[in-house]
Amino acid sequence: MLESLADQWKAAVYTPPVARTMTEPIDEATWGVLLREFFCVVEAFPKYMGLSLAKTTYGQSPRDFLVRDWLIGNIRVEALHVRWYLDWAAGHGISAAEITGHRPSPEVASLFEWLWSVSYRGSLAEAVGAVNYAIEGITGEWSRVVLPGFTKLYGEGSKSLTWLAAHANYDDAHPREALEIVKLATTSADEIRRVHSSISRSLELFERAFKAATLTARNGS
Repeated sequence: MLESLADQWKAAVYTPPVARTMTEPIDEATWGVLLREFFCVVEAFPKYMGLSLAKTTYGQSPRDFLVRDWLIGNIRVEALHVRWYLDWAAGHGISAAEITGHRPSPEVASLFEWLWSVSYRGSLAEAVGAVNYAIEGITGEWSRVVLPGFTKLYGEGSKSLTWLAAHANYDDAHPREALEIVKLATTSADEIRRVHSSISRSLELFERAFKAATLTARNGS
């Protein structure tokens, strides 16, 4: 499954604004648009995970307490991430009121709604695959790519780097742990196919949303 998703995964990580940071200074206008656009997904992340938590039944299936404890612990962490994201926006000259009141583009809204839908309607394996494995996984990778550029922009030790540094320093732990949960929660070959589809859909919509935000910035909207 992971081998078949490799090309799609790479495309979702190395979108144009991310790839450009490897050879060019930070495009501040583009990243300003991206920060506004993706706040809704960052803010909703613990909510998505809360829906996954509701699918666990302590003691009624093998090792489900591990899944429950992992989700509860991560929800606590996600509560901090939204504050750190606002610090990143502030470093970019975007006020909290401006970012929290922003209405996302249709492409970002589609990603937001998909993650909500799969968390609510999908199985535990589908939800964790789509949200924690796919979105957290690629975010850890692109954060590592862009962190050096933003460090040059804001300065070493800046509070505005906390969100990026936290995700860049996960060292792939969260996606690996999410994948173990997917294994624990998957009960059939048919569900494996559905998990594959849910991960693929998250990667597709993320890449599409990042590209749409980049185009918006290019058009000066």
